[in-house]
Amino acid sequence: RVAAHVISDVFSPMLVPSYAMIAALTLTPMNLLPTSPKVWSTGGVFFITAIIPMLFILMLIRMGRVSDTAITDRNERTAPFCATILCYIGAAFFVRYLRAPYWIQNFYLAAAMVSAISLLITHWWKISAHTGAMGGFAGIIFWMAQQGLMVSAPLIWISVAVLLLGLVAWARLYLDKHTVLQTLAGAVLGFGTELIFLNITPKF
Repeated sequence: RVAAHVISDVFSPMLVPSYAMIAALTLTPMNLLPTSPKVWSTGGVFFITAIIPMLFILMLIRMGRVSDTAITDRNERTAPFCATILCYIGAAFFVRYLRAPYWIQNFYLAAAMVSAISLLITHWWKISAHTGAMGGFAGIIFWMAQQGLMVSAPLIWISVAVLLLGLVAWARLYLDKHTVLQTLAGAVLGFGTELIFLNITPKF
């Protein structure tokens, strides 16, 4: 049970966008960039997509509008999800300002779309935000490999991403936070939305 909690926390939807940025900077030719822009870009994404949403959630908890940081009650998800959507869009414009490749920008726009769709669904059904985020992470790893952007061992990294997605799904099921269908739906939504945005959405 402790392991399930740790996995859920380490692969929180608020942290996955930073992991995606790290993956893009280390697994593609961008690994040749100097350390400074790597740290600046990752730190900026972390601040926008993790620190700001967490501070907002803590404020909501203090106000009594949210019961816990995991937002276990789906009826309390509206405000945190709206904040997350705005932060993902903010991250897209942040990396655009840094002149990052268009596909990194579109990754964060897709993440915003996943959150928006999840928010609509969660009014009737508690779809998993955790597997939605990890499905998106697996999606960008798969896309980078598909496009030949990875500098080494694409199959290994695809396997790692799928394994991590499976671990997160197991953790959510073990903690009785979701059903099998809810975790599967989150994963499919995240993976599919990312691929659509990365393959179809034009540069902006």
